[in-house]
Amino acid sequence: MTADTILVVEDAPESLEMVAGYLEQQGYSCLRAANGAQLRAALQKSQPALIILDINLPDADGIALAHELDLGKRGGLIFLTSRDADEDEINGLEAGGDDYIIKPVNLRTLLARVRNVLRRSGESILTFDGWTLDVIRRELFRPNGQMLELTSGEFNILAALAAQRPQPLSRDFLLDVISNRDPRQVSDHTVDTLVARLRRKMRDGDTEAPIVTVRGLGYALAG
Repeated sequence: MTADTILVVEDAPESLEMVAGYLEQQGYSCLRAANGAQLRAALQKSQPALIILDINLPDADGIALAHELDLGKRGGLIFLTSRDADEDEINGLEAGGDDYIIKPVNLRTLLARVRNVLRRSGESILTFDGWTLDVIRRELFRPNGQMLELTSGEFNILAALAAQRPQPLSRDFLLDVISNRDPRQVSDHTVDTLVARLRRKMRDGDTEAPIVTVRGLGYALAG
């Protein structure tokens, strides 16, 4: 995920430029998409920290896209739309939206809500090498958005490495973060085994997992 990068998805050119241009003036980097196809293309190349999504797109329904692509799990998600029915707002929030804003919107109000969502998502989302780790939901997503199942021990080790990236963590430290294990039954080999399993699960074809061994120090996520 690229820090402070926002993807604005809006089919009306004037509205798209108004929102994206304003946010750029406030120091954010903005990507632009005018329809669902461009949204998909943008997500293949970048992992924005926040998506601002219109619902009425020419080739797709924004709420349906949020469900299909798990947009709420990729980072922050704000629906910005003219659809003001209570049912639409409920559907948007149930689709993973962090906020639902009805047009027209005051740009300063939008900025405040953007900052709130980025602050909340930044506390729970860790990203590295295209991977997204949600420490609250305890979920890991591949760069293509597919969720990868991990055991509790695997997740705890990966979360610790991601939180300290690229600093290496010793085996003793990683032993401490493995929960629900009897200290008499764990050893350095336990950590090595979990890391080996993580590497196998995270490997994608010829692309190795980003977990590296730092000689004499332990393990780290590649910087």
